[in-house]
Amino acid sequence: MNRLAIRSGISILRPARLSANSRYMKRWMTNHSSSNKPNWRQNGTPEIVIGTTILTLLGVDYYLQSQQEKSRQEIMSQLQNTIRQDELKEKERSDLPSEEETKAMKSLFTCIVRRLPKYFDGSKCLMGVQVGDTVQVLEEHVGPDKMYHLCRLEKQNEKRGSTAVTVGWFPIQCLEKVKL
Repeated sequence: MNRLAIRSGISILRPARLSANSRYMKRWMTNHSSSNKPNWRQNGTPEIVIGTTILTLLGVDYYLQSQQEKSRQEIMSQLQNTIRQDELKEKERSDLPSEEETKAMKSLFTCIVRRLPKYFDGSKCLMGVQVGDTVQVLEEHVGPDKMYHLCRLEKQNEKRGSTAVTVGWFPIQCLEKVKL
C-alpha cells in the first residue's frame, strides 16, 4: 500500500504542500478577516455611492422637468389654436354689425347711463362707459333674453382732438331714455 501511495504522488505520512493560489488565499483571508476594520469605509466607497445616487437623481429630475415643459408647450399651442379657431368662428357669426355698418346706422333714441353693472365685461359689451355718459341706441332688445340695447358711445379725446366710437350691448335696466 505504501508503494501505491508513493507512486500516485500522495504521501500519507507528510502533509501536502500549499500551492501558490492557496498561499495567496490564506494571506488574503488573514488580511481581510472580520476582526479587522472594514476596508470599504476607508477607500471612498460610501462617497462614490452617494455621489452616484445624487447624479442619478439629478438626471431623472432633469428628464422629468423637460417632459413637463414639453407637455406645457403642447397644451399652450393647443389652447392658442383653439382660441384662434373660436375667434374666427365668432367673427363669422357675430351678432354685432361691423364698424362701417354701425357708422351708417341711424340712432333710434338717446339714453343716459344711470348705473354700471357689477360684472359686465363680455366680448360684445359696450366698454369705456361711465355713469352719466350719453349713448345712442342703434337697436332695441338684443342679446340673451332680449335684455340689452345695441348702443354707440362717442367720446371726445381732447388731447388728440379726435372722437372714439365704441359699439356694444348695454343692459336696458341701466339706461334712462332721454326725453326730447
